[in-house]
Amino acid sequence: MVDTTTGTTVAAMRSIYYHSLAALALSCWDFLMTFGDEVHYIWPMKKRHTFKWLYIFHRYFLLTTQIAFQIALPLLPAMSSPTSHDCRVLLLVMTILAEWANFALEFILAFRVFALFGRRPWVSRLLGCLILAEIGCCMPAILSGFKSFATGILYQLSPDVNIQTAFTIVVHSTLTSLTVAKRISIVGAGVIERNVISQFTRDGTVTYLMVTGLMGLVLATSAMRDLQPINLFFWALTVYSICGSRLILGMARIQDHMGALPEDENVLLTTYIDVCLSEDLD
Repeated sequence: MVDTTTGTTVAAMRSIYYHSLAALALSCWDFLMTFGDEVHYIWPMKKRHTFKWLYIFHRYFLLTTQIAFQIALPLLPAMSSPTSHDCRVLLLVMTILAEWANFALEFILAFRVFALFGRRPWVSRLLGCLILAEIGCCMPAILSGFKSFATGILYQLSPDVNIQTAFTIVVHSTLTSLTVAKRISIVGAGVIERNVISQFTRDGTVTYLMVTGLMGLVLATSAMRDLQPINLFFWALTVYSICGSRLILGMARIQDHMGALPEDENVLLTTYIDVCLSEDLD
């Protein structure tokens, strides 16, 4: 019986290691694929621009976090032990970081929708209420998850995670639906405006599919005991890192192609694009 339990634990730890390594490899690959665009579009931005810091968070902070946890992973206890408290705190930090990355991604998507609809107040109120409701829903999941972390990294997800996952899907579905609705309504718009919204729609749809796939993995992990919840953290950081950084790069490319401002004054998706869209699409 002891040998069986030990073998199961070793197999679970090996699975966690492989998942973390695969997620890190995908993040590094995407970093290399987009580095040229980053140098051209992101580096010239002034330090005061919010989206430059959002890009740094999604690209570099999340990637650095993945590398750090890859190093720390062999030191974490698989089951309850004298070091379980440290493991518990670390898992809580991981959970909060994944939630923060999701909300940062939703902010980027919400800003794009807000710009597409000409900064209409009802859009900001709708999206703000949805995101605040999601934040309120995630707090019980974090608190209940903290209790289960005492068993080490081979913990089980709390049922509250399913409710939070449903809220996340609703928020991203709303963001994508509004973007698609705007794309459908631009029949009489000019070529530039159609290209901008088409690019927004493509990028938003890809992001939606990736996030939905991640949420599906959360639901599957909650239902199947042989899947390790800690793997969700590694894949969540990868998905949010890739989606967030690519969305910002996509917006920067659009502004550059539109020739809105000189490159040394590149302000991401502010006055020029918003005014252009609100004048031609309303």
